[in-house]
Amino acid sequence: MNASVFSVRTIQVLILMVLLPFSAAANLLPFLYQDAYRVSIQGDVPPEIRNILEAVSDTFSMKDRPVPTTEMLRRRAANDIPDMTRALRSEGFYNSRITREVNLERSLPEVIFYVDTGPAYMINDIIITTEDTQIPLHALPVASDLRLTPGTRARAPEILQAKEHLKSFFRERGYPSPRSDLQRTLVNHAERTVNLHYTYAAEPQAFFGDTIIEGNERVHSLYVENRIPWRKGELFQASRLNRLRSQLMQDGLFAIVDIEHPAEPNEDLSLPVHVSLLERSPRTIRTGLFYETDTGAGTKLEWEHRNLRGMGERLSTGLTVAEKQQRISSEYRIPDFLDKRQSLTLTGWAGQEESEAYESEEGAVGAKLFRQLNHSWSGGIGVQYRVSSITQLQETQTYGLLSFPHELTWDKRNDVLNPTRGFRMQIKGEPFWDSLDTGLWFYKLYGSLSGHLPLIGEDRLVLSARGGVGSIIGESNLNIPADERFYGGGGGSIRGYAYQSIGPEEKGEVVGGRSMVETGLELRWRMKNNLGLVAFLDGGQVFTQSQLQLEDEFHWGAGLGLRYYTDFAPFRLDVAFPLNSRPNDDAFQLYISIGQAF
Repeated sequence: MNASVFSVRTIQVLILMVLLPFSAAANLLPFLYQDAYRVSIQGDVPPEIRNILEAVSDTFSMKDRPVPTTEMLRRRAANDIPDMTRALRSEGFYNSRITREVNLERSLPEVIFYVDTGPAYMINDIIITTEDTQIPLHALPVASDLRLTPGTRARAPEILQAKEHLKSFFRERGYPSPRSDLQRTLVNHAERTVNLHYTYAAEPQAFFGDTIIEGNERVHSLYVENRIPWRKGELFQASRLNRLRSQLMQDGLFAIVDIEHPAEPNEDLSLPVHVSLLERSPRTIRTGLFYETDTGAGTKLEWEHRNLRGMGERLSTGLTVAEKQQRISSEYRIPDFLDKRQSLTLTGWAGQEESEAYESEEGAVGAKLFRQLNHSWSGGIGVQYRVSSITQLQETQTYGLLSFPHELTWDKRNDVLNPTRGFRMQIKGEPFWDSLDTGLWFYKLYGSLSGHLPLIGEDRLVLSARGGVGSIIGESNLNIPADERFYGGGGGSIRGYAYQSIGPEEKGEVVGGRSMVETGLELRWRMKNNLGLVAFLDGGQVFTQSQLQLEDEFHWGAGLGLRYYTDFAPFRLDVAFPLNSRPNDDAFQLYISIGQAF
């Protein structure tokens, strides 16, 4: 009997425990059956400001995490308002107003932030003062040196960054450790302006002293000394330290380059510089696979020694085996050849290739002298001898071509394999003389220009464009070796068309031409997960004559690409379609490789 009563009471207690929370849980029902809520910003808010507000809001960043009660959701949204207000102030909106509303009438709870940014406050006056009387009047900074402009929006990131620009100003003028501060920010609400007051102090000017090199074992110190862009006794400039670091890193000999100097110079105003190095392994073996619809699948194997004799001499040997191409090559590069701005490269290769236009077997040797003229300009001149056997239109011809290639390059890109800003211009010329036919000579000229423009912050969206023109003079079209004529189509040309499938034809086969023009446009969007998307348009044409025949119809190809970004370079996958396809063109072309298309 007692056991029976106990069981009944136990059941009653359990039922009561279940039912009691239901009156308080009426507000919970939307959350019990949903995984998240909606959140939005209402108001006349520019897109870039909207992105900033979303970034500082927990309500946005945690919208996939339900909260147990409506009150907690209201509290989460309310706690965001101070952070969003501070974000608006940092963007120059000092009189903003933000309210929030939680709407439970829809199937999914919705949080709405009503944002009134108010007018933007502008920079009115920039004052720079110091108590340091040792700095000459002509060396005093002005507002433009801080990269601030009166009349522009008073953004906190730029205002704070101006302190670093002020330091950089003096570090480029002999002061190794200047101090700067934002003394006062005065906001005038009546005029909606901001006045800024910066102060600075600098020690006496310093001059480059001894350079101490440490950490190098296999690399000779002379290699490092040849790249030092200053002389002992010259006025200190911080940018020269960065230039040395860049030059030492670009050849891949060092994993770490650390350049330091004391905060203050010695009594004689000399400033010693310490260069600490950590060497990389000098040998590298690389292998990779590639695939293009028009050339087929293939593999590449490369061995490289970057420091053969202790002065950065680079020896590399590569082997390419693909369905339509086999090639073995070797290259030996000697830096600091006769001058620290020059390098000598010796090359040799042999291989065979099969394309839509011709079949070839060849072997060649060459030498090229490269000179870095300044930070952006470089040039090269060389000599090459190549023996080739080429079959086209069922006829085989043998050539022994002696040529003298030369080039001039102006490169202002921020990266070689993944440029996001800057431009590159190159002009290449090469006269040819056939040693097996003393009457055959011609001159081949090609020029290209590419540019990259970031459209939004952090280089997430980049517009890239390229163009190229070429011409051959001295011989009629079919007298020029088939592998030296111009062709269009392929992954590095007009995507969407097969490799070397565009050009003048003879007997229904593409034979190439004596002039060509190409253009390309890409819109590159890099997402935050190392993935990227690309939309592109390519176009061009090849002509029989040496002069461009721009009235001829161009071939156009368009497509989409996927990028996976690594620390080295992006992996590229492009799918391209011919927009004015011909009967023999495939429906699409597929390209897989490393690095951007241009």
